[in-house]
Amino acid sequence: MMKKVYSLSAIAAALLILASCSKDPENHTLYLVHPDNPNYYLFAEQETDSVVFETFDSYNMFSMEDWITVTAGESYDVKYDYRNLYAFTSLLSFEPNTTGKARKGYVLINSYEYSSAAFFTQLGYMNINHPSARATETLDSVSFDLNVSAVTTEDSICFNVSKSWTLDYAANADRTWATINKTQGEAGNTKVTISLTPNTDTENARTTVFALKCGEVTNYINLKQFQAATSAE
Repeated sequence: MMKKVYSLSAIAAALLILASCSKDPENHTLYLVHPDNPNYYLFAEQETDSVVFETFDSYNMFSMEDWITVTAGESYDVKYDYRNLYAFTSLLSFEPNTTGKARKGYVLINSYEYSSAAFFTQLGYMNINHPSARATETLDSVSFDLNVSAVTTEDSICFNVSKSWTLDYAANADRTWATINKTQGEAGNTKVTISLTPNTDTENARTTVFALKCGEVTNYINLKQFQAATSAE
């Protein structure tokens, strides 16, 4: 009969394996999925967004700003299991930014021994694509300036907003030489056509201002039509 011989080192290794299997491993993490970078931004009229993250553990969340509110998923208690990685989505609401300037804020998530901050920048303006935003001299706000030649008879204002909107002349604006084909609409991508009469004045440019309003936020679009060219003598 063949004898089986086991070395002491093999027995010791087997005992270590049994000992390691008798205790469950520890798995803990807090991984932020959205927003996934500190430069994430919202436009001024946007009022909702979310925080998405993964963890094995219970968590709680706190807004660090008075203009950000956690509206759903502020905390949750889970029965810990090292095999279960949970994905959570917490809903946020934002006050419309009527300051005309960008503002930064964050919410704080705590889970097990970890903390993570979800950063948001809320811009001071809506998503106006044409004319594009241009920084003012102070660099803390923007202006929307549309400049056209004296003979231009058509241009546009293009934007993408999150709710219904209105577009009209600003108070005291010149209404005599430029008209728009839409004054209101619903959320989404919109193109408003501007019809202009040629400027025959060879000495003076002319200007007018339109006010785009969405919810509590208003942005102004400045339209300038240059003076007519003088004919060569």
